[in-house]
Parts: sequence; C-alpha cells; structure tokens
Amino acid sequence: MTRGGGSPLRVLVVTHEASRSGAPRVAEMVVRTLVGEGYAVSVLSCRPGPLLPEFAALAPTAVALLPRLRRRATRLRWGRRVGRGLDAGCAWVDLRRRRPDLVYVNSGAAAAYVRAARWWPRRRTILHVHESAAVLTDLLAGAGVHQLPDDVELVACSPSVHADLMDLAGRDGHEIALLVSVPDEGRVLALGGRDTTERTTDEVVVGCCGSVEHRKGVDLWLRAAGQVLADLPDRSVRFVWVGDGTPPAGQVDPRIEFAGPSDNPYPAMAAFDIATLPSRDDPFPLVVLESMLLGVPVVAFGVGGVPAQIGDAGVVVRPGDVVGFAEAVRALVLDAEARDVLGDRARRRVLAEFSGTGFERALQEVVAR
Repeated sequence: MTRGGGSPLRVLVVTHEASRSGAPRVAEMVVRTLVGEGYAVSVLSCRPGPLLPEFAALAPTAVALLPRLRRRATRLRWGRRVGRGLDAGCAWVDLRRRRPDLVYVNSGAAAAYVRAARWWPRRRTILHVHESAAVLTDLLAGAGVHQLPDDVELVACSPSVHADLMDLAGRDGHEIALLVSVPDEGRVLALGGRDTTERTTDEVVVGCCGSVEHRKGVDLWLRAAGQVLADLPDRSVRFVWVGDGTPPAGQVDPRIEFAGPSDNPYPAMAAFDIATLPSRDDPFPLVVLESMLLGVPVVAFGVGGVPAQIGDAGVVVRPGDVVGFAEAVRALVLDAEARDVLGDRARRRVLAEFSGTGFERALQEVVAR
C-alpha cells in the first residue's frame, strides 16, 4: 500500500454517478475499505448526485470536469467521435490533476477513464464491471474503447459477469477477479425502519425499488400487477414502485403507486410484504440482497446472477414470463406463513453468503496484485 519513499499509494476511485443505486453503493464500500487499508484515496464522480456527501465523508471527493457538456456531446449522433474525444480529453485532465498511482474505474459507464489512463505510462487501471456483456459492449464503444486492453485488471461483480468478461476479453477465468457485490449490512439495517405510512391490518404491499425504465421491466411489472389485482378483487393488495423516472402514461389504478425517488428507500423496502424484480437485464442487483437482508421475500425474473442471489430463499421465474411472475406474487399474497418462512430464510442467506467481510478481503487481494 506504499510507494517509493514509504508514502501511501494514491488511488483514484471513479464512479459513473453519485446516485443511490447499486454500483455507486459498491463504490462507496470500495472507498471505505481502501481508506481503512491505508491507501491515499480520492473519489471522482462523473455526475453530481445525492451520494456525494457520503463519499466526501470518507475521502476527498469531486465531480468530473464539465459533466453536462460531456454527457450532451456523447449523445450527439452527428458528432459522436468529437463527443468521445471530448469525454476522453476531460478524463485525461481529471487524471492529470490528481496523478494517481492506481485508477479504480467502478463501472463500464466510466470507461472514458480506462481510455485516458492508458495514455499515462505506468498507471495501473482496474475496471470493475457491473454490466452484462451487451450493455458493457455498448458502453465501451461509446467511450472509444474497442476492446478490453490486456494491461487493465478486470473485476466482475457476479459469476455471470465473470463469464461474460472471459468471452469479451478472451482471458482465462483466473485472470479476471470475482468481487461479488454485497449489501452494506450495517447501513441497510440501521436505516431500514418500518415505514410510517398507515396500512390496514390485512393489506399486502408488493414493492419494487429501482429506476422506472424499460430495462428494469416497468411494463412487465404493471402487467403482472394488473393480473394479480384482477385475480384478487376482494383482497387488500397495493403495488408500490420506489425510484426515479417518469411513470408510464395511462396508469390509473389507485392500487398501483409510483412513489418517486427517496434519499432513504430502506424504510419503504422494509415495509414491503413482497419485493419484486421484473428486470429484463440485471447482472447482480444489490436491491435483491438488500430486500433479503431486510427479511422480505423476493419474486424475480431469473436474469444475470439473480438465481445465485436468491437460491431457495425466494421465487425465481423464467425471464419475461409475466404470467408465472404474477402467479408467484399471487401465491405469496395469499400465504402469509410462506412469506414469513421465505423472509427469514432470505435474511439468513445474505448474512451467511454475502458478507461485507468477504467483500473486503477479496477487494484487498484485487488491489494488492
């Protein structure tokens, strides 16, 4: 953890954003662990966001150079090459200002920093991937990175991403580190008090937490919710989606609510009787493990590493099978005892299989090598 002369290694952790979503949360754990190990850590966020104060409480933190202009420029169809050049050039200036020994890029969405770091001799780079192969390929191309460089250390957030990286990079499994994402146990449990919203004693709340978007399957969730509500007209059931984004137009059923984003979603998540994950693509969603840690049974499509997360502590449905998804939710709505059994099993599974201690140990090995 030291450089020549005994001074600590300078590590710059680059997070693609400072939202309260999964990958930035993992970046926060990376920063906390490296600071605890004695590295001279600083944080750079490609965009401003609500997580910045929490990063700043751990290490010196700043927002990347010209974030709005860069984001706008990379979206211009007629000037993509110019946009990529601007993005990489600003990334190089960010690195030049901080002169890190190690650049830890947390997400393929910040791939411009992988490109810029390679222009600087003897700078080690780690790319911590939280995306599936299809998403990562698009992100790399958008940053002007046409193939994963051999001198970049690759870290996968899940077994499914690890397999994707083996194919994309043409490397053996032992050449790619596996750093399985885990929830911040203490924080989630401390913040996850019961929701204060008034509820009838027999009401069952079916929840989802994430951005309201196509990739997260909001349309599939609405179809499943509609089916459950039609099948159970006499039961008190409420569907709640917590997260940012614009709800689909035409949604009028008062039993389906889009609650919007929250600085602390954990009380709402703890108040769910059933948590759902209707995503079309999600390599290793932290929200699944957080829900399980809060003792909430999960019904999810079996995308990415979700089956490995849930195991026998929830219900995994074939991806895209809305009918099966609705049937699984309906069964749990009608069976409070099954919800309790799965919720308890889920909490114990996370504590046993997805601990912060294991994450810290694996991260130390990645950085040390």
